[in-house]
Amino acid sequence: MLNMCSVYKKMLICNKNRIRMKKDYIIVSAMSIAGALIMMASSSGRTDDRTGAPSSNGNCGSCHSGGMQGTSINVAITEKGTFNVVTTYKASKTYTIAIAVQGTSTAKGFQSTVLDASNKKTGATANSTSGSRVISANSRDIVVQSSPSLSGIWSYEWTAPANPTGNVTIHTAGLAANGNGSVGGDLGATTSNVLTLEANSGTSNNSQISLAAFPNPCNDVLQLSKAVDQIKVTGINGASYPVDFSGMNINTRALPQGFYYIKWSKGNENGIIKFQKI
Repeated sequence: MLNMCSVYKKMLICNKNRIRMKKDYIIVSAMSIAGALIMMASSSGRTDDRTGAPSSNGNCGSCHSGGMQGTSINVAITEKGTFNVVTTYKASKTYTIAIAVQGTSTAKGFQSTVLDASNKKTGATANSTSGSRVISANSRDIVVQSSPSLSGIWSYEWTAPANPTGNVTIHTAGLAANGNGSVGGDLGATTSNVLTLEANSGTSNNSQISLAAFPNPCNDVLQLSKAVDQIKVTGINGASYPVDFSGMNINTRALPQGFYYIKWSKGNENGIIKFQKI
């Protein structure tokens, strides 16, 4: 009889341990699933403000850290339809904001917003490129990736308000992730670009407007409207690309498809032209 009681007690203890282990397994599994869902949600772009702007919820590096990807961000602003890089803007004009997040990683993401001097939404944000979307968060228009990008290149359009009050700032946060399914081993970065309110077309001198390039987009050869002394071709990621140049003609055959800038000079004149290689 005593032996039966002892066996019965051991059975009860074993059952309790099984129940406890099952509960622990369920809790751990639930936590793992929740973590995976959070990762998936972040990969398609967070829905809160992580642009790094004042009053935001931080930036990409607020959650991701510990990486060695050498993350950096390059932002270029051009007036829509002119291909001229600008640092100024004019009321009601539309501008293309191109973003390139660099880093040695398989997945890149970003957030970007345009704010006035009071750190409030200004103008209208629209027409983001494939792989990105415009969301509303923190009373601001924010452009964010809709899926991780290998190239790390996006763009969107911003239309200035009809009655601007002063300078605006483009706040951008970027992330290069190692794709291991956790927030560790990734590296974030932030940058900001100021556009000064001007009454003119948004370029600093007329020499930038006097030079054109065609055909644009181009394939093998890009021709300038007049001969210049020197040129330098760079991508929107800031990298330089060597090209054959003969005063007016630029051989673009070796360039990968994408958007580029020509920094040119002739005597005291200089300027920048944007073109697309197809």
